[in-house]
Amino acid sequence: MDEKLQNNHNKKQKIVLMHFSGPPMISGVDILIKDQARLFRHFGYKVDIIAGIARQFRKDIPVHIIRRINPKHPLVFRVRQELEKGIVSPVFKKLETSLYKSVKKYLWENHIGIVILHNVMTRHYNLALTSALAELIQDLPQIKFYAWVHNISCFDDPYFGLNPKLKKIHPWKVLLTRQSNLTYLCISNYLKKNLLGSFGQDGIKKIYIIPNLHDIPKFLGLTPAMRAFYDLIDGRQSDLIACLPVRAVPRKNLELAVEIAREIVARGIKFKLILTANIDYKRVENLQYYNKIKNMVATYKLTGNIFFLEEYFQKYFTTVQPKKPKPGIPIPEVYLISDFLLMTSVIEEFGLPILEAGLMRCPIFASDIPVFREIGTTNINYFSLSERPGKIAEFILAKMKSMPQAYFYRKVINKYSLHGMFRDAIIPLIEGKSLAR
Repeated sequence: MDEKLQNNHNKKQKIVLMHFSGPPMISGVDILIKDQARLFRHFGYKVDIIAGIARQFRKDIPVHIIRRINPKHPLVFRVRQELEKGIVSPVFKKLETSLYKSVKKYLWENHIGIVILHNVMTRHYNLALTSALAELIQDLPQIKFYAWVHNISCFDDPYFGLNPKLKKIHPWKVLLTRQSNLTYLCISNYLKKNLLGSFGQDGIKKIYIIPNLHDIPKFLGLTPAMRAFYDLIDGRQSDLIACLPVRAVPRKNLELAVEIAREIVARGIKFKLILTANIDYKRVENLQYYNKIKNMVATYKLTGNIFFLEEYFQKYFTTVQPKKPKPGIPIPEVYLISDFLLMTSVIEEFGLPILEAGLMRCPIFASDIPVFREIGTTNINYFSLSERPGKIAEFILAKMKSMPQAYFYRKVINKYSLHGMFRDAIIPLIEGKSLAR
């Protein structure tokens, strides 16, 4: 195996994710494993799942079942009952040996280079497995082992009530011992402190913080077209995103929106403005107006900040589904990926986007015109059309900073994005690049 690893030194190593269970089980860890497997594949890694109970959910992600990993397996459950009474019977040793051989055989025969162990090194649900893995980690130094720690049994679980005497005997003490050749990944600083409390001074090395993460587009329920658009505008790395879902006609005053965007960008903000900018072909003047706004964006060098969604949808579906009718823009999804609605109209008969933003709990910034006052009263952040774009930009930024929920929304997207964390932390870590602990 060493020779094969050396020959494949420049290739991406094959990864195994291991847990007591796996998809389609619905525990938080099972869901996370499914997301991790998908993302590793997205970044070009081959990945397998080893679990006691699971089912394959993608053709390119094999699932290997070792039933004695499952804590509900009759033999495993029997051994656990004995261990909780302080009994380490021959049955435990037989189970431990069996698991050692089964896991080692799979890793060896499938040329695995990286193993990520979810909770199995810090939870007591199958101590024969934990003990077997502790030995295996030392016996296979050519494989990188990671313990992804979501919970620990011997410190943070008052409902478990472990007898303190058990902590001093094998295999319980394995939970309290930092394994050399094993890198620990904790989901929070709080959990890291708990783990250090279990390990003592011997545990200060190789413990990193990787928080629980969300697949943001998936959680928001974005359609494939909107997911692709979200990636196009780099939505997860933006500081603020605004939407203006209106037709491209002069009374919508899109020039002012472009000027405001220019001012926000000039202040060092990673800002994106989404214009649906539906073209009204009934009048030649409207097409001319649309082209005017496009030219304005190009002149201000804002093509990476201002996006025309109607145009994007036309191109996307012409490429993806050229023979099918093109669907309309999913407007609720536009609000879901936006931090606020920006309405710059000079005149309106009503203002449907304001109602839509209200339904989506999206903050609203709007020109101070009579009909908008009629709809929103104190629920809208108004600005005067006579005000300079720079002042309006400052007004918007100051208001957004004062909205705790809006601030937290952006923090969640920027800091807890599954895709972003994979790219910036998880992939570099397994490729051997140093990270801040």
